[in-house]
Amino acid sequence: MKALVLLDGEGSRLSVKEKLFYWLVLLFLISLFIPRMPVITNILLGMFVIISFSNNSFKGKFQLLKARPYMSLFLLYYLLHLLSVLWSEDKMEATTQLAMRMPIFLFPLAIGTMVINNQLRDRIIFALAIVTTVAALVSLGLSFNQYRATGNTGYLYNDSLTVHFFQQSIYVAMLVNISIVGLIYLLSKRASFITMPGLLYLAILVLFGYHFLLASRSAMILLYGGLFLFAVYYIIKKRKYLEGSTLILGMFIGAFILFKFFPKTVQRFKELTYTNYQYSSKGAESHYDMQLNSEQWNGANTRLALWSCGWEAAKNNMITGVGIGDRIQAVNEVYKARNFNMAIETKKNVHNSYLDALLTFGVGGLLMFLLAFVVLPLVDVAKWGNMFDLFVVTAFIVSMIFEVYLARSIGSMLAGFFFSFIAATKRNT
Repeated sequence: MKALVLLDGEGSRLSVKEKLFYWLVLLFLISLFIPRMPVITNILLGMFVIISFSNNSFKGKFQLLKARPYMSLFLLYYLLHLLSVLWSEDKMEATTQLAMRMPIFLFPLAIGTMVINNQLRDRIIFALAIVTTVAALVSLGLSFNQYRATGNTGYLYNDSLTVHFFQQSIYVAMLVNISIVGLIYLLSKRASFITMPGLLYLAILVLFGYHFLLASRSAMILLYGGLFLFAVYYIIKKRKYLEGSTLILGMFIGAFILFKFFPKTVQRFKELTYTNYQYSSKGAESHYDMQLNSEQWNGANTRLALWSCGWEAAKNNMITGVGIGDRIQAVNEVYKARNFNMAIETKKNVHNSYLDALLTFGVGGLLMFLLAFVVLPLVDVAKWGNMFDLFVVTAFIVSMIFEVYLARSIGSMLAGFFFSFIAATKRNT
């Protein structure tokens, strides 16, 4: 597609700085699907900062930070990480976490202090969707070859699909979610650079199928719930009765077909009916390729157990937290006291970003996290945003209930980039 490489009429009219920024974003998005490329990723982060400072002055950036308070809070929240090293005993772990979480500082400093116009913004959303679709096709092809060679359908589900990128399925599912909503957003506004909408509808179908096979429960609930609300909005507010009804009907038909032919994804939801647990249980961790039973650890009862342990560790350190370096040791002590050997052996964290913030930095740190990642972004998109912005912010807020997003490099990258990207396309003051 000419639009992807800026060879169309509109793309060629972008300024040199806009083109450089676009190409850098495109490389960054591609790098998310290239396994084990930390050096390249760090170079790209540095280039974002350099390009950003060539776009406006220090005074201009300071003014933008004042107009975008949650970007300022992102910076302060990372500085709190630096301070917590002082009361962390495990300095090596603290240093590792600082490096892993650096994107939540660098992206707000770079992209969060820029102004991205609507034309460039739509191009970047388009690029994200195309890169993610190509990655999905590659993933499906590689996994299908494994299935064909072994006859094991397990290769077509969940983390087996994303192992080719050395990523967990929940983070790839986030990119797929944003890509699907991004394509619907571009098609609904009829972006002028889209000359072959049929191909984008085909991409949406591919992404929906891939998304279902990834079998991320929270991502599926977010996507289907969001699209249902969007359809209702179209019917009630826009009086687009045919379009809204068609979308709802299509969702139900598509869901029926997928659940009929790919039952292993259904099993991921059946796990939610098994919520009881005993810390000392030696049951295996459930898998979509296993028969479910009440003795297993699954996504539901494991998180309930981890959250209980995390709260126990956090409530003993409510003022300052345990520090960025000692959070793992703190919960491991609770695991050990409760004979939660499965969590120790598999090196589980608390699987909740909000609880992790409380455990690490205390009540003050949790409040800062909530303001930076939840309250202020929601207020911003509710006042200035659109369907796409609202969905992205909500997706991160909900997803962080079930994962410690900043404890993984990919999670920090996604949160840092998308929150900063949304901020940069808001008020141009």
